[in-house]
Amino acid sequence: MKVYFLKSNLNQYQIYPEPEDKTEYVLMDVTDDSALDKKQLILRDGQYIFIDKTPMVTPETIKKLMDDVDDRAAAIYSTWTRFESEYRERQAAAEAYKSANYEGECSRYISDFAQRARLDNKTATNLILTQAAGLKKLQMELANQRMRKYELKAPNLTIEQMQSIHDDIIKQMDNLMEAYQNG
Repeated sequence: MKVYFLKSNLNQYQIYPEPEDKTEYVLMDVTDDSALDKKQLILRDGQYIFIDKTPMVTPETIKKLMDDVDDRAAAIYSTWTRFESEYRERQAAAEAYKSANYEGECSRYISDFAQRARLDNKTATNLILTQAAGLKKLQMELANQRMRKYELKAPNLTIEQMQSIHDDIIKQMDNLMEAYQNG
């Protein structure tokens, strides 16, 4: 099918009727009219060629990608904080026992853990404190990665650039989750 594209605005075209002043138009043969929805005519190096249309960045696109980052972070946080009150109690008991120079009465949070892990109370205390510090560090890094979602609002980003930023954020979050699972 013959399609006439207006030279002054290649996004405007007509199929029928033929334009009166054909000098203002570029005539192109298009085999499938659905290509007009997927392709865009451009002038490159003195030649008119069709290229794939670049999807428009919309506020909805930005919001969807940002929400996806938040949802992934929330899922990770929910795993990490599933037993948060228990972790806090265990950490407080470990800090108290360490402050007492590992002497005196040892909390059941420590002794029960030590017994099941086949550790002495001092080693269990130190392990609890190391794990608590590690979790705190991971949570801080997860928060930093989540805040990277605002990079998606940078001006003049293409959809591909936004998707790349989004994918990198998700990958870094997944790496943090893997680090947590590997202890």
